[in-house]
Amino acid sequence: MTKPTLIYMKIHIVVLTLLLSFSFLKPVVAQDEIIPKIQTFFDTYQKEFPIEKAYLHLDKSTYTLGEDLWFSAYLTAGSAQVPSPLSSTLYVDLFDGEGLLLEQKVLRLEKGRGSGDFVLPAFGKAGIYQIKAYTAWMRNFGEEYFSTSVVNVIDGAGGSFLPKIAYESISTSGGKVTYKANLAAVDSKGNPLSSKTIDVKALAEGEEVYSQEVILNADGEVNFTFSIPEKANLSQHVELTYLENENYAVTQKLRLPYSLTLADIQFLPEGGHAVIDMKSNFAFRALYPDGLPAAISGSIVGGEVNFESNFAGLGKFEFTPTGTSHQAKVLEKTTGQEVLVTLPEIDKSGLVMQVINNPAVAYLTVFIQGELDIKDLLLVSQTRGIINYMIKGVLANGTWGVRIPKENLISGINEITVLSADGTPLLQRLLFFQQDDLIDIELSQSGNIAKREKINLGLGASFSGAASTGSFSVAVLDADQVDPSKDMGSNILSALLLTSDLQGGIYQAGRYFDDSSPENQESLDLVMLTHGWRRFSWEDVMTSTFPKIENFIEQGLNVEGQVSDTEDTKKGLSGGKVTALVGEGIEIITSEFGPNGRFILKDLNYLDSATITITAEDNRLKNFVDIELELPEPFFFTIPGKYSDRPLWSEELAATYEARFRMNQMINGQDEIVDIEGVTVESTTLQKEEDEIQKIYGSGDVTLVPEKIPGAVAFTNVFQLIQGRVAGVQVFVSGLDVNVLIRGVGSVTSGTQPLYLLDNMPVDAGTLMQVNPSMVKSVDVFKDPAKAAIFGAQGANGVIAVYTKTGGEIFTNEKGSLVTRFGGYAVPREFYLPKYDTKTVENAMVDERATVYWNPLVTLDEKGETNLEFFNTDLAKRLVIVIEGMDESGRLGRLVRVLE
Repeated sequence: MTKPTLIYMKIHIVVLTLLLSFSFLKPVVAQDEIIPKIQTFFDTYQKEFPIEKAYLHLDKSTYTLGEDLWFSAYLTAGSAQVPSPLSSTLYVDLFDGEGLLLEQKVLRLEKGRGSGDFVLPAFGKAGIYQIKAYTAWMRNFGEEYFSTSVVNVIDGAGGSFLPKIAYESISTSGGKVTYKANLAAVDSKGNPLSSKTIDVKALAEGEEVYSQEVILNADGEVNFTFSIPEKANLSQHVELTYLENENYAVTQKLRLPYSLTLADIQFLPEGGHAVIDMKSNFAFRALYPDGLPAAISGSIVGGEVNFESNFAGLGKFEFTPTGTSHQAKVLEKTTGQEVLVTLPEIDKSGLVMQVINNPAVAYLTVFIQGELDIKDLLLVSQTRGIINYMIKGVLANGTWGVRIPKENLISGINEITVLSADGTPLLQRLLFFQQDDLIDIELSQSGNIAKREKINLGLGASFSGAASTGSFSVAVLDADQVDPSKDMGSNILSALLLTSDLQGGIYQAGRYFDDSSPENQESLDLVMLTHGWRRFSWEDVMTSTFPKIENFIEQGLNVEGQVSDTEDTKKGLSGGKVTALVGEGIEIITSEFGPNGRFILKDLNYLDSATITITAEDNRLKNFVDIELELPEPFFFTIPGKYSDRPLWSEELAATYEARFRMNQMINGQDEIVDIEGVTVESTTLQKEEDEIQKIYGSGDVTLVPEKIPGAVAFTNVFQLIQGRVAGVQVFVSGLDVNVLIRGVGSVTSGTQPLYLLDNMPVDAGTLMQVNPSMVKSVDVFKDPAKAAIFGAQGANGVIAVYTKTGGEIFTNEKGSLVTRFGGYAVPREFYLPKYDTKTVENAMVDERATVYWNPLVTLDEKGETNLEFFNTDLAKRLVIVIEGMDESGRLGRLVRVLE
């Protein structure tokens, strides 16, 4: 085999000179035709359809309810993955543990960088929260490629009910999955919940499929058996409810494991094909419907090949098929459940592939072997649409070998494809390759890690000995409360080099970049062997089929609307001009509309929200027109929820919860906030007089304003506005039934339900369920018996008063003009950094913060250096530093270091 001469990053199509017994046939015309077609496709794809990728660096991965979640946003563009000069608008969505959209932030980016935060609901639900980040342009290529981050959110004030379920066996019969389970429950101190009653429900994709009550024994345990339908649900969980006292229930939701019969178990020969009597590498992956790995072992039936999965449900083995059909006996290692899985059909003749990446040599070796009538072959190697090697060749004595110089490759997922002369893909293999192109980050420290001591960090970045002046984000954490060095989730390397180019989640993706050990490299290669490139197909390449563009690059905020004929005349609109004045002269934008009346005001740029005055004039009707705006809707309202197999709990974070919560209230000025997740109860509003007239019973102890509640746009009933947002109020919704309990009030003679009011008129809960949340102006909750006394005996259990929008809103619509308020970019908040070298009232507070320092946008000077300064907390004895960033060329850097 010989190495053809190539120029770095330029494609030279060469004819392989075959030595000794190798021979070469004259190339056919068809193959010569597909080469420029392939080059043209990839060139066009890069120029006209540049891929954007988003990544969020979070300050940590575990939070308590009511805490601030901080993030730094990175957006790259193109195959080189440079900071994106394209989109300036990034959408960041926060979902709770059940997959309900809580809040959306719209970020303004500059040179591919931005920052933001979420205030987690103080009285929300603990669970595995998810965050998605994407641009409008990214929507053209599929939501599978959106950035997804996962964080654990615990109830720091909880801990009274910490259940654990062990499944002794899982079996299937008659379309049912049967579980034999052992439930054990303790409190945060380890005390068993002796003789307590637990309500058990099983839910699949939100639908209840089983329920019963169980009673714990003296040791806080119980054995029970239950069954659910055998179905591949995207999510399923057990809901365990414990009545802490007669008015307060505690619920824990734990992942319900799947039967092995529902797992997606695939055996995949290297290159995509296996041939009878030819040895091949077979990789396998075993995943449950929720994307989590199955722990399996097994053997090939009738053979001597055994296999076992790794931590991610992946593995491989060598196997020489003897027939067209083979089966594998697969065992689930925890429950002992067994299934038979049929391997993919084995070809009687054809080609097989083997790729060898020897770290000691400067090239990849690709071996193609077999028998095929097709003599002329074409090998194409590409990374993110950049062709790094292309060569023609033939089989000689059933073998073709190719060496791909590693200097041609760029970091990331490389796809190697062998095509026939007409462009049909015959073999395909992914390979991850990491060049020596990471930014070197250096960190120095001065100052002791002692109580409230000043600490100075010197940060330096370089590449190949030259200063790097990129953009970075820095998190400093109390390592004894949260330790990201043990976090195997996403990081900037795994997100931008791995998961953003593969469909479906990659389990513990950050683990593959924890170090460069041979074990890690082998595990990463298993990911490559069990996944396929999905940005485009070779059929698309051969037919020059490109993505359908329905969403355009946003350089600012867009406002869309409709102009209509006020008088509905026969001729109607002829077209005209629309002008928008933002605020008091923030900016003025003009646009045009045609006979259909549609218009779009593009690239607005303002923070928070602003009054927008829109005027329209039709060429024929002048200002005798009406204007209506289309309110933007989130791309997601719900996504499949994620559930842990054990209660989310951290003794370390729970121990500091009260001190951190008090400091958070002080930092965020929350003396005005009463029992609401990030919703301020204001004493005055822009429509104070109208509200006072409408609320004839006055305001409640808590007032909820839907427009200020994160995620309210996705709610389907009024009770979701209250659920988890008012201390002491428990809301249980099941189908059309609802039950509300308000602690602190109650009458023996009046039942347990509060009084419900709709625009001051008594109604039942079913009536309120029919009210569209988008039509609700506010909800008042009366908890204090003294305040509720105005309602007499009817208000003995508290009062829920719902007020609908009946006019007087903050907009006017006159002929040819519209004045309204429209949301702008999220206002980035500043992370609080106490200065303990001065005495203030604030500094008298106990400081037990888990995030000691956060800086989402760190820029370095021309020497590639900067200094960061902060004071330690009262508690931290070890600090863990996480630094991530990228330079203007798209090179990435990451450093995790523990300081003691």
